[in-house]
Amino acid sequence: MNVAPPIRYARADDGVDIAYWRRGSGPAFVEVPHVAMSHLRLEWPIDAVRRWYDGISRTRTVIRYDHRGSGLSGGSRTRNDFAIDALAQDIDAVADALHLERFALCGRITGGLPALAYAAAHPERVTHLVLWNTFARDTEHGQSPRLRSLFKMAAADWELFTESISQAALGWEGGEVARQWAVVLRGASTQATFLAYLEVRRSWDISPLLARVQVPTLVLFDEQNALVSEERNREIAAAIPDARLAAVRGDGGMPGPDAIAAVRAFLGDSSVAPATPAGGALTAREREVLALVATGVTNAEIAQQLSISVYTVTRHLTHIYTKTGAVNRVQAIRFANEQRSSH
Repeated sequence: MNVAPPIRYARADDGVDIAYWRRGSGPAFVEVPHVAMSHLRLEWPIDAVRRWYDGISRTRTVIRYDHRGSGLSGGSRTRNDFAIDALAQDIDAVADALHLERFALCGRITGGLPALAYAAAHPERVTHLVLWNTFARDTEHGQSPRLRSLFKMAAADWELFTESISQAALGWEGGEVARQWAVVLRGASTQATFLAYLEVRRSWDISPLLARVQVPTLVLFDEQNALVSEERNREIAAAIPDARLAAVRGDGGMPGPDAIAAVRAFLGDSSVAPATPAGGALTAREREVLALVATGVTNAEIAQQLSISVYTVTRHLTHIYTKTGAVNRVQAIRFANEQRSSH
């Protein structure tokens, strides 16, 4: 059925009304959406959206809301709507309205920043933290050449921007799904509001909070999304104590089947293991790459020695990190040394 679940409203402490819906039964799973790019009703007709929420709601009560100033939620109509503290306040508003004492929290794309800030400040309420395609500092992610070009387009031609960024996120082959997302973006925000959001976003930096996150954390990133940085996600996983990192594939702009399996296994809701579980056997090529990493050479040098591209080296490293449980080169080298000493 393409009709979104019934929309309800929660009132934040500063009087802003936050639109939300809930679906399923079981322990609460609160999703923090993409900031300034979410619309509860307009997203629902997208098949991939329903597949994601259906997958999680089999064992959880999924709660999704629109951020203040976006979609069906109200706003103060000031730049403060897009400050991390104000965005994190929306989580409190929804959780309090539903009388949630403890819940799993999921931050999707830019929603990962207020989710991280909230989890760092409220470990007594958050049982698990799931992050999808996120980052910690806009100075590195949002100022990448590709995103800078797209964001300049937002000021010049709003409709072309919404179409272009939707296509880019889906690998420039999104077709009808990308057009559906473009409709969502135009419904989620006006051009003026989106430009105000971009201005505030430039100051976003929650990296000092990462070490304070004390809840179990799963960091997922879509290895096929042209706007996603593997490095940014790896940095987050390395900075959060005992966080897990996994490369998965998206589905029409949303987490795909392997991400659903990974999340359910992480939450303890399913015996299904992630598609790329830690501890899986390394392939012969992955063992070659890991051996070279242990010698201290760069990705470019590995590519030259093995006659492969740097992009391919990066993909092998992603799989190595996932299978060994490492989140950076130092941990991968330690794993290689331990393996060598045990033989």
